[in-house]
Amino acid sequence: MINNKWKVLILFIILSLFMSACTPKEKDLEEGEPELIRERQSVLGGTIGQIHGYSVSPDEGKNAITKAYQRINTIENTMSVVIEGSDIYKVNANAGKGAVGVTDETLQVIKDGIYYYELTDGVFNIGMGTLIDLWGISIQSSEQSQRVPTPKEIEFAMQHMDLSNLEINGNKVFLKDANMSIDLGGIAKGYAVDEAARVLKDHGIKSGFVNLGGDIYVLGPKPDGSHWKMGIENPLKNSETPSNHVIAGISLINKAIVTSGDYERTLEGTDQHFHHILDPETGYPTKNELTSTTIIANTAISADVLSTAVFVMGLEKGFNFIEELTDVEGIFITKNKEVYITSGIKDEVEILDSSFKVVN
Repeated sequence: MINNKWKVLILFIILSLFMSACTPKEKDLEEGEPELIRERQSVLGGTIGQIHGYSVSPDEGKNAITKAYQRINTIENTMSVVIEGSDIYKVNANAGKGAVGVTDETLQVIKDGIYYYELTDGVFNIGMGTLIDLWGISIQSSEQSQRVPTPKEIEFAMQHMDLSNLEINGNKVFLKDANMSIDLGGIAKGYAVDEAARVLKDHGIKSGFVNLGGDIYVLGPKPDGSHWKMGIENPLKNSETPSNHVIAGISLINKAIVTSGDYERTLEGTDQHFHHILDPETGYPTKNELTSTTIIANTAISADVLSTAVFVMGLEKGFNFIEELTDVEGIFITKNKEVYITSGIKDEVEILDSSFKVVN
């Protein structure tokens, strides 16, 4: 039975954010109290973005949110793999031909990608662009491009994702392999969330959140001092399960939370079900006991990358990996409804659906 205090406000596909009963409604706000300003936009190749912020001045609050969305759009136009003229588009178009100058922030995100590649022993790899494009399951792919590749095509793509072929010289980036491409889709969204949150803070917003398709950062406590309550959606939902069914909740302040799972962007093959999280070891969508992984970290870029990486690693390796990191926590859910919670937040997670059991 779900506790009433976790009443759901549906905000996104993977995670649902809760507004507790003690938060004042806009119509009840007294003069001088912060007002909730909210705006929803389509960003990052069709991702639904939601930015909420409390401000004592509605005009200043709306301006802050506008600036945050502008920052997100700038990042997309710079790092998108499909927008002609973007840094990444030009780097890929010139693979095997010559180096391309990129902006400082594109260079930094590429370097971050290399850092996480090394941290995860190659599980997270920004050099998998050719393989990702082959499957056509990325967030920026059209339905027409989605298909099940042949084994020979997959084998070929996997021969062209070695990051040793990514050469950086100053602000110039060169892919020495003409058949290789980089894709920042698994890291740029987290970066955009962090940047949007920074813009809100720079414009005086002390309480609010940024949500880009399930990559979320919550700013401060709410104006009444309470934590933001976050809910994890049922990863095993079916036609009989409400789309907003939440199985667990946790309260957060100044943290990012991101969930990855095998129930997100999908395509149907002949007689198999495929999802978008590709395993660099096999070239196919990851198959293991996990159905979702949720990461809580100080930054959205870290939570974004690691939620995907540990899903690929699997339960035991992924869980132990997160336990060894500082200021990073995880919630792992298996296909048989077992829940594994890292030690730093084990006492803070509330299970709301009794069919899911904490077993560690």
